[in-house]
Amino acid sequence: MRKSLEISSIAPLDAANDVFTTALAHRSETENSRKLAPKLVAHLKETGLFRMGLPKFLGGWEDDPVEVLKAYEILSSGEAAAGWSVWNNHLACTFGRFLNEESMYEVYNNPSHVYANSARPEGVAQIVPDGYRINGRWTLVSGCELSDWFVLRCLVTGEGLPTVLGPGAKLKLFFIPKEAIEIVDTWHVGGLRGTGSHDVIVKDWFVKESYAVDFESPVAIDNDYSRLPIGCYNSAGNAAIALGIFKAAMDDLVNICFERITPGNSPDLRDRERVQNVIAKSKALHKAMRKQLHDAMAVIWEESKKGNRYTDEQLADVWSSSVQAAEISRGMVSEIYAAAGTVSLYNENRIERAHRDIHAVLQHGIIQPHWLNQAGMAYLGIQPKGAMFRI
Repeated sequence: MRKSLEISSIAPLDAANDVFTTALAHRSETENSRKLAPKLVAHLKETGLFRMGLPKFLGGWEDDPVEVLKAYEILSSGEAAAGWSVWNNHLACTFGRFLNEESMYEVYNNPSHVYANSARPEGVAQIVPDGYRINGRWTLVSGCELSDWFVLRCLVTGEGLPTVLGPGAKLKLFFIPKEAIEIVDTWHVGGLRGTGSHDVIVKDWFVKESYAVDFESPVAIDNDYSRLPIGCYNSAGNAAIALGIFKAAMDDLVNICFERITPGNSPDLRDRERVQNVIAKSKALHKAMRKQLHDAMAVIWEESKKGNRYTDEQLADVWSSSVQAAEISRGMVSEIYAAAGTVSLYNENRIERAHRDIHAVLQHGIIQPHWLNQAGMAYLGIQPKGAMFRI
């Protein structure tokens, strides 16, 4: 008999607004330590934001996904690494939908736990009696120093299966506790420095069969939220982070304009036509991209509540809105950085960090331009070929 956890029931948007001040107050500590500041981590745990992708009995949200996107935006406007880490935990918790109910409870039953994942198949899982023997090194594992469980993807070998990636290769996700993880200090970067996205190594670790899943595994807890498509929802989350960073840069430029008003005849920053143009353009594009993304995700949510299968066009709307929102956000942050002049060079202004962070955010595979091609195929009546398009 499953037992519900006693976890804060605060809604994601309210929780994000609550954490925002903490994230902002500890930006320097997060940046300098290359991982989320301890007080920020504690606050995120307290609000349940790390667990939004789980069933409600494990502290999950199980409601409108647009509210989750809004939470990412708020967190990322205060500290991009906080939005990124919460988004990353959401995916690691989403993968739990493929575990059986007993295994799900074993992995996610501690409210204080944090989760990390890598969907890159950079490890090898050899089939052995009752499970698998895992070896590998995974790159870019965000939040690995803070995490208690890892969901890592491997190439499965044995029983005549291919031993290299390619046609016929079998891939699975494996749930592995932190005691099996060796962290390699590789995260020496500019953007998203506070995410602590180091490499991790696993050596000869046994994983039982019930802790190995793939995207064809049955979903143990069937509800409206667990039926949401993983791929495009994850892309929308990445776009929401970009929109949050965009807003932070835009708001900082406006604030600087009001703070730097000087007496006399010399024109202030706000008197420059270029600055005026960039602010107006930013306001319009941010509002438009945000609405388009939320509207596309809202359609998916309504279909999920009805138990309907999503059309390729509905999924394409989310994919294309996500990529466009992210790309436009990156472009506008660069314009804001340039328009602000020498002011944007200084760390004290959020524009400087926003410029670094947003370029790092858009390096993720889930937001790359090829997803626009996949969406375009759907609009033209061609079946999209991207492996994650429908998942």
